[in-house]
Amino acid sequence: MDADATLPVAVSPTGGTAPLTRAAGASSVAIVTLGCGRNEVDSDQLAGLFHREGVDIVDDPATADVVLVNTCTFIAPAKQESIDTVLEACDLKGEGTARAVLVVGCMAERYPDELAEAIPEADAIVGFDGYGRLPQLVDDVLSGRPYERVAARAPAPQDAPLRRGLPLLSITPTTAEPPTETAVVPELDPTLALGLEATELPPEAARPTADPRTAQDDLDRVPATGPRFPVRRHDGRPWAYLKLASGCDRLCTFCAIPSFRGRFRSRPLDELVAEASWLVDQGARELVLVSENTTSWGKDLDGGRDGQSAMVETLADVDGLERLRLMYLQPAELTVPLLETIAGHPKVASYFDLSLQHVSGPVVRRMARSGDHVRFGALIERIRDLDPHAVFRSNFILGFPGETEQDVRILEDFLVEQQLDWVGLFAYSPEDGTPAERMPDQVDPAEAADRVERLAELQERVADAAARRFVGRELEITVEELHTDEDDELELTVGRSYREAPDTDGEVQLVSPEGFAVDLPLGRTVTAEVVDAVGVDLVARVHRARA
Repeated sequence: MDADATLPVAVSPTGGTAPLTRAAGASSVAIVTLGCGRNEVDSDQLAGLFHREGVDIVDDPATADVVLVNTCTFIAPAKQESIDTVLEACDLKGEGTARAVLVVGCMAERYPDELAEAIPEADAIVGFDGYGRLPQLVDDVLSGRPYERVAARAPAPQDAPLRRGLPLLSITPTTAEPPTETAVVPELDPTLALGLEATELPPEAARPTADPRTAQDDLDRVPATGPRFPVRRHDGRPWAYLKLASGCDRLCTFCAIPSFRGRFRSRPLDELVAEASWLVDQGARELVLVSENTTSWGKDLDGGRDGQSAMVETLADVDGLERLRLMYLQPAELTVPLLETIAGHPKVASYFDLSLQHVSGPVVRRMARSGDHVRFGALIERIRDLDPHAVFRSNFILGFPGETEQDVRILEDFLVEQQLDWVGLFAYSPEDGTPAERMPDQVDPAEAADRVERLAELQERVADAAARRFVGRELEITVEELHTDEDDELELTVGRSYREAPDTDGEVQLVSPEGFAVDLPLGRTVTAEVVDAVGVDLVARVHRARA
């Protein structure tokens, strides 16, 4: 199967196959993806739907008939970037080959009517429930047939629409009330690494519809009677995201994701194994497990979360897979068996992406989470006891309502003491309809930005020192990029080890014993000795490559 592979046939309800048909009038589609790895998977699935219909998927929106913008709405800057990107795509209808622009993703799901009014140049706003109909919707748009421009569930009424005034973003708060279900603290699991668990919606809480399965879940499982993994596209790169679940049951006061992604829904292990095997067949050597909350996987399946270690081991044993990486780990849910599997399995990256958000106890509690700098420090120490070479990533919010200078100093001290390898720092921005939006003692945005800058300077020094500790070590590095000069001469060979997650972290420059870039095929894994650190990036001398 070629590098741009997807499932080659459509499967009929009776299990037979139907011939492929080209979407009328559309010869090429470009998908611009913003946001997280879950959005990347969604884009791969949408690309697969169009590819299955005979439509070419192109990288450059300026050369496409149709542009899909997969939006993000996690924080205010992400919303602004989404709006700017949609407007730029709409400009291509006059400057490039684009004949239609459709908006999809989280922002289309959460603010469909506002986007439709604010950006009339966009041809359609499509929420998650409309994903399976996208090829037909594109045909309707291009053919001039009547179609539903806002193909998404309508949100609660708004006081005013989204305004187009840039660079400022204006989104009015939703009038919808937060969930009325009573938050619960599940019975403590003695295997939990922290011995505590954050509040979440109770399992018996009513779901938005009678059927807990959503259109997005159906896309994960298309075709229902055929191979049980998504119709998706893979471009042949040496890694791929594998989505474990959708939705979230957490009640974090700053986050609106559960309001539009829905309740947490695990994908069954057999589906994950089938998709993992297919991705490896397409050239993926590393799989990155993602979801809104990876450590919730299995809670809604037979066996519960006790099956997480077995799930990781089963996926790691897929033939041809060289590395498995877990992202988005909720500290309060981490179990000792899962920690031991991540730290000890030879194919699982000893990489711990801990969703901490803050470490000062009062701030963490106002976030409706659990833990503090002492407990989180003990967790990191426990992991380092299992593997002294474990790598850590986390994200932190500065300027959360009520955050004091003392809270910031506690976080500063934590970063210095724990020496995390990778850290993302964000200024708090109020999210519509969340409890934090209405909390007293809101921090001035300028002060929050100053705190981010201050800690970023500190963490840069910490991260540089963490990188230097790798000098002299041998690492298994997978080749990902080859850079050439204007004469097509090789200038730079770049790869990643277990230390670097794709899209978010640094990279490793591979050189020969003489110091020149080594000519290796993409996807090849080599053993190399780290000889230098340039900021957070490493330089490694190649010794040998796997066959």
